[in-house]
Amino acid sequence: MPGHATAPPRDCQTAFQKIATDCVHLIERNRRSAIAADPEAIHGMRIELTRLRAAVRFFSPMVKDEVWLPLRKELRWLNSSLGNARDPDVTANYTRRKRYRSWAKGSRREVGREQDKAHRSLARTLTSARYEQLIVTLNHWLAKGPWLEHDQRLRSEPIDVYSQAILRDWRTEIWQKGQRLRTLGRKQLHRLRIRCKRYRYILAALQALHVNIPQQDLSFGETAKQVHRALGDLRDLKRLRKAARRRPPHYRKSRRKLLGQTEQAFRRRHR
Repeated sequence: MPGHATAPPRDCQTAFQKIATDCVHLIERNRRSAIAADPEAIHGMRIELTRLRAAVRFFSPMVKDEVWLPLRKELRWLNSSLGNARDPDVTANYTRRKRYRSWAKGSRREVGREQDKAHRSLARTLTSARYEQLIVTLNHWLAKGPWLEHDQRLRSEPIDVYSQAILRDWRTEIWQKGQRLRTLGRKQLHRLRIRCKRYRYILAALQALHVNIPQQDLSFGETAKQVHRALGDLRDLKRLRKAARRRPPHYRKSRRKLLGQTEQAFRRRHR
């Protein structure tokens, strides 16, 4: 019937396929602009790739099969290429901010060269036969992969029931790390940021499918969002220091502030 809304998926298989195929579609939609070095398109591709990988992790008991391992390796390759292009874009944006403009004056040309070099490398990646094959393999796996022949029970499990259990596990893991934030090293903070990002993206994807999500998970989504942003800003600040080979103005103060924001996010609520 024209104008009739499509019913939201109620089982795990349909939910995963909907989330993942949407991600692949948006990756491809941004591809041409990313080849032309559009920073927003590069960022968009990277977000959708992260959403896709988060969805695979979220539904991992159902979807991991013999095709996934080599496919995962190729997605890491693409993510690395996108990250290598996105990072100089972020650094370049920092050098144009009023706070850092004067300080970064001597480094801006070098940052620009690195940005152009990374964009050219990404363009080669996105126009390669390897990338084309990755998209073909990915779409085939989502529609007809071996995982669709395994464990009918799990694939038909109600998405509302499954998602509540997995979100609870993810929430608990993030919360426990957050309670000892000051003891975490650089790599552990990086992993915490990634976990919060995955939680945010999966929560948004489930909401878009009108999955019933408990208020506790929705509330924790705000915590994950704040932690992800603060630790992301901290990572960008450190990258700026590395690119310029010296500390930006108020570096230590900014670092303390961002770690404080991360701690505050965990204090705002209880499990």
